[in-house]
Amino acid sequence: MPYEWSIYPSTKIDPKLIELSKGDSLQARLLVNRGITNPNLAKYFFDFQDLSFSSPLEIPEMDKAFARVVRAIESKERIVVFGDYDVDGTSSVALLYRAFGFLGIKIDYYIPNRFHEGYGLNKEAVSKIKNDLNADLLITCDCGISNFIEVEFANSLGLDVIITDHHSIPEFPPPSIANCNPKTLDVEHPLHYLPGVGVAFELASLILDKFLDASEAHACKNDLLDLVALGMVADLAPLKSENRLLTLKGLEVLSSTSKKGLQELLKISGVEIDPDAEHIGFGIAPRINAVGRLNDAQTAVRLMITDDEDEALELARELDLNNKERQVLCSEIYDSAIEKIQNNPKILENNVIVLADENWHHGVIGIVASRLVESFNLPVFMIAIEGDIAKSSVRSIDVNDLDLFKEMQEIQKKTNLFEKFGGHQMAAGFSVKKTNLQNLIDSINLHFKNKLANLNLNKKIKIDTSLSLNEVNEVLVTRINRLAPFGIGNPAPKFVVGPLKIARTKALGKDGKHLKLFVQEEGSKILVEAVIWNRAEEFLDSNKVGDKLVFAFSPRINDFMSMKSMQLDIKDWQKPEDIEMNKFFARFKKNTKAEV
Repeated sequence: MPYEWSIYPSTKIDPKLIELSKGDSLQARLLVNRGITNPNLAKYFFDFQDLSFSSPLEIPEMDKAFARVVRAIESKERIVVFGDYDVDGTSSVALLYRAFGFLGIKIDYYIPNRFHEGYGLNKEAVSKIKNDLNADLLITCDCGISNFIEVEFANSLGLDVIITDHHSIPEFPPPSIANCNPKTLDVEHPLHYLPGVGVAFELASLILDKFLDASEAHACKNDLLDLVALGMVADLAPLKSENRLLTLKGLEVLSSTSKKGLQELLKISGVEIDPDAEHIGFGIAPRINAVGRLNDAQTAVRLMITDDEDEALELARELDLNNKERQVLCSEIYDSAIEKIQNNPKILENNVIVLADENWHHGVIGIVASRLVESFNLPVFMIAIEGDIAKSSVRSIDVNDLDLFKEMQEIQKKTNLFEKFGGHQMAAGFSVKKTNLQNLIDSINLHFKNKLANLNLNKKIKIDTSLSLNEVNEVLVTRINRLAPFGIGNPAPKFVVGPLKIARTKALGKDGKHLKLFVQEEGSKILVEAVIWNRAEEFLDSNKVGDKLVFAFSPRINDFMSMKSMQLDIKDWQKPEDIEMNKFFARFKKNTKAEV
């Protein structure tokens, strides 16, 4: 599906942003384009070396959580940490396990089985934690905020509960000792966007500062930052404000991590030095997620807490094998979903894609949902039917006023068909009885057909500014990368260039899904390398060598066998006659000119 190109509005830049960027107006413009207009928040991109972490006690109810943990430690009570089975949840559990370990305290942990227990707390798990593990205090990580009934049940057993979570807060939060959730903070607060592992780190910081001297506490907290970066990037947390500070410091720690399991996982992922956000997102995180999607996520926690080299290697290999199996399953389910849509194109008329099947593995349908969102730019509900219960993973699109959790709350108020549901603006999940499934599907279709009826749902690409090809060089990439790591809330900058002539092409990859181009400006003999990912067939269907195109791209340095070269990472393309060139480029030039 081609993109609809749009330009960021010409918002006035605060002179203080120009000052912070040391006169680099392009950097300042890129921040403004990402909604970072407040100089205090922009400091996290320019002066973060001089910034200090916010106090964990700024998170509401963190003081109550801290006081209860201190009492548990001083009274030698049994503590159990309960976490979700994804990277954010397992890294949170590993982080708290290691934090208590620094104090010489052995705690237990519990990761629910995705297939037998599902997401979040459940009464059976609470009973085991209380009766089998003899727990006095239960701390949740990356889950729990939607578990009112389960926390109430824990209380009835004499088990105290602390919730550390970041998911959307329901109308009736659970009756725990403390609900520590950064979403209760103002959106401009530096801690607002923390994921689950970030909240766990804040609690751990308080504990370490309480029981260790300052230098030892600092060293222990620093040692935990690789786990913070891992969970932060994997959970697609916005990489701005304090998230950016934690991620940058965490990536630095990860590059020389002392954790045996992470060392082996980096090697098996093909990342041996200087891991970055992209390495985590595409290499490390999928391997950790895969074991929770297909088997038992406790394996992932063991990998992150082991100090035994042999066990670390064995666990890393197990995660890698699970990931290969996950890739096969995802491909099969994606093909099955596409076939359903092709056989019934009316599915797309509801402004949402809702698909269900008894042969789908519910552990991987979330990944397939994300792929379908990319293909069709519609919210996607993927539902795996397992016996009498159907379980769903839901992914959304970036549209104003669309919040998955709130939409599901509205659907629940109208139908009361969800057995359980939870999530946040862009991702969610639920379970429903099979007997109620069709009624729920009809309700979802009707809700989104009305909700998105008058919105433009074309795929969109936001362009920062225009460049000439000779402006695309290593200096430009260096300037841009000062704002990295890129991700949610801080997308990689995108530019337009052209028209460029296609000098030659070359297929990439075993299946030829990718394409390498060599392009040049009119009157120039200099060829520049460009790459198109996953859209080779689409490109070659309508373009050939000798054609001239305008490209939307992100610049990067290709470092292959110690040979560096400029590369255009192509996001989309248009024929010059299909866009109003003068008007289009004039607006870019008015926005800002890149001073290279």
